[in-house]
Amino acid sequence: MYQKGLIIGRFQPFHKGHLFVVCEALKHVGKIIIGIGSTNSEDKVNNPFSYHEVHSMIEQVAKQEGWEDRISQIFDIPDTLSDDGIWLQDVLGRAQEFDVVISNNDWVTDIFRGEGFDVIELPFYKRHIYEGKKIREKMRKRGEI
Repeated sequence: MYQKGLIIGRFQPFHKGHLFVVCEALKHVGKIIIGIGSTNSEDKVNNPFSYHEVHSMIEQVAKQEGWEDRISQIFDIPDTLSDDGIWLQDVLGRAQEFDVVISNNDWVTDIFRGEGFDVIELPFYKRHIYEGKKIREKMRKRGEI
């Protein structure tokens, strides 16, 4: 069991697929650190929620699920598209110390593994249903975003 695990995502919005990842992660780590990505994005189609809105969603779900005391940190990660190394250093500068990365994103996994970090890869949960793009489309059709 690891002490702290880092999970990175855009969480646009935080949905049941994300909930699955967090619940599975908590089987491997004592506490989690959550990095919310693309917080400086101007793309309101793919990133309709602000950092503060996503942060609030995560806190609400954590409270409902009873694991709010297992979140060590929630922080923002702006996009730095110029270089993966710059992005990684920015994340490391913002995050508390952690001993494992939990991800199902190949890009994130490759960057952290390439720097020698332990990575736990988790599967997607019902991806055909719980995919951010599909959820955002449904929300737009209902006038929710």
